[in-house]
Amino acid sequence: MAKSKKKSTSKKNAPSPRAQERTEPDAPPRTRSKKRRAGRKGSRLPWIVGIAGVVALIALPIAINIVQEANRPGERFPSQGNRHIALGTPIPPYNTDPPTSGPHTPELASWGTYLPGDTTHDEQLVHNMEDGGVILWYRPGQDEDETLRRVSELEQVARGYRRIAIVPRPEMETRYAFTAWQRMQRFDEIEPEPMRAFVRAFEGIDHHPGGF
Repeated sequence: MAKSKKKSTSKKNAPSPRAQERTEPDAPPRTRSKKRRAGRKGSRLPWIVGIAGVVALIALPIAINIVQEANRPGERFPSQGNRHIALGTPIPPYNTDPPTSGPHTPELASWGTYLPGDTTHDEQLVHNMEDGGVILWYRPGQDEDETLRRVSELEQVARGYRRIAIVPRPEMETRYAFTAWQRMQRFDEIEPEPMRAFVRAFEGIDHHPGGF
């Protein structure tokens, strides 16, 4: 009987496995929380990749547009808007001469060739450019024959294109100037290939907001 009591007493005083685990001085630290943190940190990578992909999709068309714009012929000028006005309404000066954008009449000028003495209005021709037209300006020659020769050469350049107006501009600083919406290229002589490149680049491109 006495032996059985001693055995039961020794079992009661023996430390439990959990107590041994708590008091063990050399027990290695737990690493579960570190693994969780590492897992959370690694899970950010798909988000970073996704955001980078979205930024690339947005930036790529912008970059392509910038490159294309830089490679187009002529010089680009800031837009002065496309407000409609009645013919004869006072307006601020156009920022280029000949004009390349700005207030204009609701009516267009007729497409085709104009000779010195024909009536033309900048406010109408600006609308022609907004509608995808290209204006081929020329300085009249010293006599009628020279003027007709210049006109004929411009008509050869414009052959095959529909939205073209060939218009005299006596006070122009160069002999020729080609304009489209926000674009201009000047020429001192007839240069068929560069001239046709300008027409090809801009003829038929509508510039109304929203395409209307």
